[in-house]
Amino acid sequence: MLKWMLSSDQQIPYHDPRAIDLWFKVLKWFKPDVIDYVGDIDDQACYSRWTDGRSAEFTAMYKEDGAEHLLPYIAAEAKGARDFYTQTRSMATNAEIFVALGNHDVRVFDYVDKKLVEIKETVTPNFLWGLDDLGIDYIYYGDKPKHRYGGLYAHHGIAISKHAGESVKADMESFGVSIIRGHSHRLATTHKTFTLRDEILRGYELGHMSDVNSEGMSYTNIHNWAQGFAVGYVDGDEAHISLVEIKPDYTCVVSGKKFAA
Repeated sequence: MLKWMLSSDQQIPYHDPRAIDLWFKVLKWFKPDVIDYVGDIDDQACYSRWTDGRSAEFTAMYKEDGAEHLLPYIAAEAKGARDFYTQTRSMATNAEIFVALGNHDVRVFDYVDKKLVEIKETVTPNFLWGLDDLGIDYIYYGDKPKHRYGGLYAHHGIAISKHAGESVKADMESFGVSIIRGHSHRLATTHKTFTLRDEILRGYELGHMSDVNSEGMSYTNIHNWAQGFAVGYVDGDEAHISLVEIKPDYTCVVSGKKFAA
C-alpha cells in the first residue's frame, strides 16, 4: 500500500514558515512513497500583471543591460522554492515527487516570453527549481490534469469561487474526472454520484500554506481560507484521501498522531 502526501499554495516567499515546518514534521514521520505539490509553490510576484510598470516589477528592480545579465537575478528570485523542493527530496530520497505548476509558478515563463525573449530557452523549471536534477516530474499550468492514483487526477485548478468546495466541483464537472487541486486556498471535499453508471466523482481542495499577513497576500483583506494539506493511501486501484487541517496554533492530527510546530 502506497502512502501519499499532497500540498499546494506555499506562495514562497509569502509562505508561513510554521505551516511549512509542520508539513515537514509530518513528512518525516509519515514517510510517503509519493508526494504531490499541486501548484503555486513559488509566488513569482515580480513577474505578475499586478507589478507591471511599477517599482516592484522585475526589470524595474534589475536594470542591467541585456537579458543574459538578468539570469542570476531570475535564479535568485526562485531560490526559496528551489530550496523547498531540495529539502523535500533530501527528506524523501526514494519517493516519487510530482508537481502541477500553478498560475503563479508560470508567471516567470510568460514574462520572459514577453519581455526577455532572448533567454526564453534558458529559463526552464530545471533552471529555476532544479526539478529535473531532483528527479521530480511536472506539468505546466496550461496542461491537462495528470492522472495520478486511484482514478484521481492532479492539477493546480482552473475555476475559482469564494466558497469552499465549489472551485473543485466546477473543475471536476468540466474535466469529467475526480481531481485534487489547489488555487482556491480553501480546504474542502466534494462528491458527485452518477447512479446509472455506478460512478462517484471526488474532488479535493488542499488549502494553503501562505502567510495571510504578508505583503503578497494583501491583495484582499478577506482571507476566508484554510491552511492544510492531505494524506492518503493507495491500495491497488483505490486511493483513500484525508484532508488535514492546520489549526491556528499550528497543530494537526494525522492517523491519530498529533503534530505541532
